[in-house]
Amino acid sequence: MKSILVVATLLFVSAAHDASAQGFVSPFVDTTLSSPSPTGSSSKPGFGIAFGSVGKIVGAETEIGYQPEVIDNAANALAKSRVITLSGTTLIGPTIGRVKVYGAIGAGDLYLNVSKLSTVVVPNPQSITTNYFAVNVGGGAMGFFTAHMGVRGDLRYFRAFGINASDLQAAGLTLEHFNFWRASLGFAVKF
Repeated sequence: MKSILVVATLLFVSAAHDASAQGFVSPFVDTTLSSPSPTGSSSKPGFGIAFGSVGKIVGAETEIGYQPEVIDNAANALAKSRVITLSGTTLIGPTIGRVKVYGAIGAGDLYLNVSKLSTVVVPNPQSITTNYFAVNVGGGAMGFFTAHMGVRGDLRYFRAFGINASDLQAAGLTLEHFNFWRASLGFAVKF
């Protein structure tokens, strides 16, 4: 009985939050401004959703993003390349009136899926499907037109760690590291 009371108390205390912090949801569209491949540039548009809390100075978010073509498929003879990111990020910056300007730093998972063009013909595909630890840094701003509705702009740098160069070469890629810049724009709904 005591252990149930202690656990319930700990859950209640850990669930309490700053009264000035407000939750938000932000669906967005994005594009990469750089590519991990030396010949690549920006990619096809991607999309995602972020949700978290905005405080007076410090906030936090969880973000899920999808980029359908981060690596230049044509230059690398790829059938497809896609990246899915899942990260937890700390947002640090002042809230001034209805505007939150922030710097962001976070970490999470980067799922990379790359398939060669030859896999369409050959039944034994050469592909990479792997999860990597990734960090992100950047910044942005949220501006609210009403008490609850607004827009958000964001710029982030993503870098994945643990890339195995021999696996990438088997899939026809010559990358020493996997990093890219991403710009996004979306709605922000505060509750």
